[in-house]
Formats: sequence, C-alpha cells, structure tokens
Amino acid sequence: MKTLFSLAGQLVASLGLAATWGRMLILSLLVLSLLTIPATPASAQEATLTPKEVVEYALTLEKLEADMYSRAFIAIKSGGLMSLPEPAKKAIKSYGQDEGMHVTDLSAVLKSLGGDPDAIAIPKNPNYDAILNRDPFNNPEDFLLALQYVEDTGVAAYKGQVQNLLAAGDAGKVVLAGALEIHTIEARHAAGVRYLRQTYYGADVRPWVRDASEVLFNKNREGSNSPIPFSNEAFDGFATRDEVIALVGPILTEK
Repeated sequence: MKTLFSLAGQLVASLGLAATWGRMLILSLLVLSLLTIPATPASAQEATLTPKEVVEYALTLEKLEADMYSRAFIAIKSGGLMSLPEPAKKAIKSYGQDEGMHVTDLSAVLKSLGGDPDAIAIPKNPNYDAILNRDPFNNPEDFLLALQYVEDTGVAAYKGQVQNLLAAGDAGKVVLAGALEIHTIEARHAAGVRYLRQTYYGADVRPWVRDASEVLFNKNREGSNSPIPFSNEAFDGFATRDEVIALVGPILTEK
C-alpha cells in the first residue's frame, strides 16, 4: 500500500497532476491497494465482462474522447486554443478523426452483438474541468496535459479487457482483434501528445516512458504472481473497468 501511494504521489508531482485528478488517482490506487491485501491480480477483482459489455464500455470512452476533440476544434477556431502551433492543430485534427472512426466502428460491432450504440450516451456537456480543476479548453498547455491523461487512460483501458475477451473464447476474438488495433492508435496518440507538450511547451516529458512512475496504471502490486516486471519502464500497465470508471466518472457528469 505504501508503495502504491508513493507511486501515485510521484506521478502527481512529476507530471503536475491537478489536485482533483491527482486526488482521484491517489484515492483510486489507495482503495485498490486496500482491496489487494492479500494482493490478488487486479483482473480477478472485477466481474467478467461479456464481449458486448466490453464494446459498450469501450464505446463510452471513445465517445468521450471524440467529444473532447470536437470541443478542441471549436476552441482552435475561435477560442482558447487558437494559439496552438499549426503542427499541433493538425495533430489534434488527425487524432480526433481517429476517435470518430473508432466510434463508428465500435457502434457497428455493438450492433452485430445485438446492442444499441445510441443507448451508449455521454453527458451533453461533460465536466472536463474535473481533470485539472479548470477549463482545459482555455489554454493550450492545459488542454494537452488533460488530453495526455485521457489518452493514457484509453490505452490502459483497452489492455485491461484482454483477459475478458480471451475468456469469451471465439465470441471474443473479433472484438479482441478490433480492440488491439484501436489500442495501438491510442498509444500513438498518447506518445504524440507528449511530443507536442515537450516540443512546443518545454514540458519535462518524452514520448517514451523514462521511469515506471510515469505509467498511469502501474501494476507493480505486492503479491502479484505476474512474471512481468511492471516496475520496469519497459512495461506499461493496464486498468480494469472499475479503475477507469473511478477516474472518468467525474467527467461523465453534466457540467
């Protein structure tokens, strides 16, 4: 527990996490650490999701990401993001188009599984202020920092569902293939946002992980039987649905 709390504190300090987001992260990790005494793999703590439930969950996150980029486009044209360097504007536009395609594709998959993509709704005005405790669309540096957190969460969220999709056997194979294809793009976005922050605003970040404490969801949990050394910067962590919901829940409220 001490190690997890320390990791969270390091992350908040090293990445400049806003108080609200940082507290949510610390609280999330602290609660999880209490639940893992004796520690068990995180994936075992969460109820098994069906492929349909995984797609519904992923579609919720993708709709949120697509909405965030849509709001950024508006702020780039006539708002607080107009001063973003041109390469950053182009990158944001490209990333946003990717997220829109993810929504389209996941909606089609959900329909094929008997679900209703229109029933997967996010608030009309999500509370993005919850990320940094201020409006991220009023300042380019704030926006890119908030975007980094959101993209990192998306990367970890997809990995967190691999075991559920594998457990579903053949029924999960198609969804797993699609999830891995999307996961790669989300990871590229996360690296790209870090590059923009470093290049244009001098942020002390790199597109790659320099230290394990920079990994948002570090699975270096005591008692884990995993042979993978998640404490090493060569490995990234994953997040269960509960962990992700704990973080994005405040955003998924009406502003």
